[in-house]
Amino acid sequence: MTQLIAQMQHCKEAIDDLKYSPDGTQLAAGSHDNFIDVYDVTNNYTRLARCMGHSSYIRHIDWADSSKVLQSSCGAYELLYFTAATGKQVQQNQRDTLWHTYTNILGFTVMGIWPTYSDGTDINAVCRSYSLQAWKSIDPLASDSSQLVVTAGDDGRVRLLNYPCVIDDAPAKVYSGHSSHVMNVRFSPHNKWVTSVGGKDRAVFQWRVLPHMQEKQAEPASQAPKVYIYPATQKRLMQDLPEQQATVEPALQEPKEFVPLQTKQPQHTYEITTVTSNIRGAGTDCGVFIIIYGSNGHSGEQKLENHPDNFSRGRADTFSLTLPVGLGQLQRLRIGHDSKGSCPRWHLTHVLVIHKGSEAPPVTFPCGQWFARDEGDGATVRVLQAAALGDNSTTEGSKQPRRYRIEVNTSDVKGAGTDANVSITLLGSAGSSGPHKLENSRNNFERGAVDVFELEAGVGQLQAIRIGHDNTGLGSAWHLKEVLASSPGMGPLQFVANRWLAVNEADGQTFITLRPTSGQGTPPLRKYRVHVHTSDIRGAGTDANVHIVLFGMNGQDSGPLKLENSKNNFERGAEDVFFLELPDLGELTAVEVGHDNSGAAPGWHLEQVVVVEVGSNRCWAFTCDRWLAKNEDDGVIRRRLLPLANSSTTTYRVTTYTSDLRGAGTDAGVWVELRGELDGKLSQGPRLMLDNSSNNFERGAVDTFLLKKQQNLGQLTSVTIGHDSKGMASGWHLDHVEVADDASGVTYYFPCDAWLDKQQGDGAVERLLKAASKEEAAAAEKLAYKVTVYTSDIKFAGTDASVFIDILGNRNGQSTSSGRVALNNSKNNFERAAIDTFS
Repeated sequence: MTQLIAQMQHCKEAIDDLKYSPDGTQLAAGSHDNFIDVYDVTNNYTRLARCMGHSSYIRHIDWADSSKVLQSSCGAYELLYFTAATGKQVQQNQRDTLWHTYTNILGFTVMGIWPTYSDGTDINAVCRSYSLQAWKSIDPLASDSSQLVVTAGDDGRVRLLNYPCVIDDAPAKVYSGHSSHVMNVRFSPHNKWVTSVGGKDRAVFQWRVLPHMQEKQAEPASQAPKVYIYPATQKRLMQDLPEQQATVEPALQEPKEFVPLQTKQPQHTYEITTVTSNIRGAGTDCGVFIIIYGSNGHSGEQKLENHPDNFSRGRADTFSLTLPVGLGQLQRLRIGHDSKGSCPRWHLTHVLVIHKGSEAPPVTFPCGQWFARDEGDGATVRVLQAAALGDNSTTEGSKQPRRYRIEVNTSDVKGAGTDANVSITLLGSAGSSGPHKLENSRNNFERGAVDVFELEAGVGQLQAIRIGHDNTGLGSAWHLKEVLASSPGMGPLQFVANRWLAVNEADGQTFITLRPTSGQGTPPLRKYRVHVHTSDIRGAGTDANVHIVLFGMNGQDSGPLKLENSKNNFERGAEDVFFLELPDLGELTAVEVGHDNSGAAPGWHLEQVVVVEVGSNRCWAFTCDRWLAKNEDDGVIRRRLLPLANSSTTTYRVTTYTSDLRGAGTDAGVWVELRGELDGKLSQGPRLMLDNSSNNFERGAVDTFLLKKQQNLGQLTSVTIGHDSKGMASGWHLDHVEVADDASGVTYYFPCDAWLDKQQGDGAVERLLKAASKEEAAAAEKLAYKVTVYTSDIKFAGTDASVFIDILGNRNGQSTSSGRVALNNSKNNFERAAIDTFS
C-alpha cells in the first residue's frame, strides 16, 4: 500500500468496523459515534448516507448479497437493518435475507451460539465460513453441504459450530490456547485457516481447518465435554436451463399488395404449416389469417381453414396458398385471429413456409407466444421474423414454452395480505412473458399464506421477474416475502423481496423487479430512463393508464410496463420521466406505447418518447406526433414507434436557460436558426419561432421546445438566436442554449451569458453562438456545468434545506474541486419526484 486512495473524516471517535459491499461499489464504516457512514467507492469515496438509530457504539456490520441492505449490532445489543443508499432504517424482518458475510453476534441464524447462563459480554466476535467459487478447489469445506461458524469467547476459548445455529446451547467443538479473552476471530477466504486475536495475552493464533475425517487430531481441551457436530441442511438453488427465444419484431412499411393476374394456372404455390403448442388451452376455434412478406411484395391477407379440427392443441396444420407472382426471399409474416368463437385464445409454437417447385429452403418463423387478450401482452396479432438459415431449433422443441410453478409467499406481519389484483411478468433471455394475473381462489395473498400458481411462458433462460398489484380493493397494501419459480428440468429459483408493495409504505411502489438470489450466471439488470413528451395542443393530455413495451435485438422485449409515479402525468406540453429496471435488451429496435382508454378524458396526443440507458451513452428517440384516441385520427390507442437513427429527418430539442438576474426575462418573440456540417458540407435550418403554451423566458427559467421533423443537419456547429423586440419588456439576458439531436442522442452546448437588448450591452438583439468543442472545454479555466437533480418519488423525499454540490475532477494529473456551490434558483426546488436543473 503505497498510494493514498481517499481521505475523509466524518466521525469524532474511533472507527470500529469496516465492510465493503459484495459488488465493491460501497464501503460501510461503523464508529464509536453510534453512526454508520456509507461511501461511494466509484466516486472517490464520497459519502452516500449516514445510518442512524443505534443507542451505543457500532460493533459489527454485514452486507446483504444484494449490496442494498446492511445489518449492524452495537454495544447496547441492538440488531438493526438499514438501506445503504438512503441510510433509512428498515423496519421489516430480515430473517430470510441472504448475507454476504455474517460477523454479527446477534440474529436468528446465530441464536444458538450462546452457552447456558451467558450474557452479552461472553461472546466478542463471530464469523461464518465462506462459499466463494474462486477458492472452491482448495476449500476443505467445499465438499460439505453445510457451513460453519466460529466464535471468540470471553473465557479464552474458540468454538466451532454448525451454521445456521438456531437451537439453544448448540453443540460445539471447543479449542483452548489463549491465556486471556479472545477479542476477534475470522475465517480465511478459502476456509483453510481460522485466525483468532487475544486481548491481554497479545497473541494471534492460526487454526487449521481439517475435514471431518481428520478432526480427531484437534481434540477439545480436557475440561470441555465431548460433543458432536450434526450437519445442517441448506437450500440449494440451481440455474435454469437455456431456452429458445421467441421473436416478435416491429413490422416495416408494407409493400404494395399484388394485383391478381387473369391466368388460368397459378404460377407459385406456398405450403404453410402452423404448429399449435401442446400446452393446456393452446387450441382455438377462431378464424386465423396470415400475410406473408417477401422481397418482391406480400401475399395479402389469407384465411387459414381446411378442417374442422384446425389449430387444436398439439396439432400441425398444413395449408396451400397459390399466388400469381413469387414473393422472393421470405422475410416475415403477420399472423393472428379474429377473437371469435368459444376459445378466443391460441398458443403458437412456430410457422413453416415452403415454396413448392423452387430450390428455396423451408423458412421457419418461431413464435412460442399467446395470441389472447387475457394472456401475455394481450396481442391477438403478431409479426414473426424469419429464423436464420439452417436454424431448425424450433422444430426440436428448445423454444417450446415452459410450464412454471410459481410459489408466492406473503409475509407474516400485520396487514401483510392484500385484496388487490396481483400479476407477474417473467423476464428472460428470449424476452418477456407479459403480465399474468395470479388468481386461483378468493382468498389469495393472505397474511403468512403460500399461494401456488402454474403458467406457461417461452422466455428462454429466466433472468428476473416483475411482480406487483393494481392497488385496488379495501386492503391493497401487500408485504411480499419471496417468490419461488420452478419448472421441469430447471432447478428452483428464489426471488427475495421482504418489502412492502404499497403506495403509503416504504418507497410507494406497487411493482418490483427481482433477480434470483443465486445470482451466479444471471446478467445484472439495466436501468432505463424513459422521457415521455405529451404534445402541446388542445386536449393532448390523458387521464388513462399508459403502458410501454421496449423491443430489443433478437426478439427480446420488456413486456407491457405501466408508466406511473406520484405526479399528475401526461398533461398538455409536459415531459414525464420514469425509471425502469430490466434485463439488457441490447440495441432498441422499437417501442410500443398505448393506454387503456380509461378516465374522463382518455384521448392522448403523444409527441415522442426518448429512452436513455443509465450508465452508458446510448439513447433512442421515437417520434409519434399522433393521437392515441378512439375518436381521433385512425381510432388507434396503441402504436409501435421506430427509432429516428439513420433518418434524413430528426427532432431537435432546444432548451434555453434564461439568466437568474433582475430583468433577465423577456416578453418578446424568440426565434432560433441551427447550423451544422453533414458529409463535409455546411447545412442550415430555417428560422423557427420558440413558442408553446407556457409563459416562457422568465427570469431563471429553463424552457424546452421540440422542433419536429426537421432536416438532419449532421453535427451542429452554431446557432443564431434572437427576438423581435416586441412586448413591454423585450430585453433578455440569455445564459446558454442546449440543443439535443434525438436521432443521434448527442447534446450540444452553446454558451452566451449576454444581453439581447437594444438598451443593454452592445445593443444586439440576436447573437451567433458557437458550439463549445472538447478542445475548448479542456483549455478553458472555467466552464459552465449543467446539473440536473432527480429527487426520489417516495414519501417525504423532498427537502426545504439548502443543498450544495462539490464537483471533483482531475486536471493535468492533479485533483481539482469546484468547492461547495449552492444549488439555488428562484424556483421551489427539491420537491418529491421533481427534476431541478442548475447551471
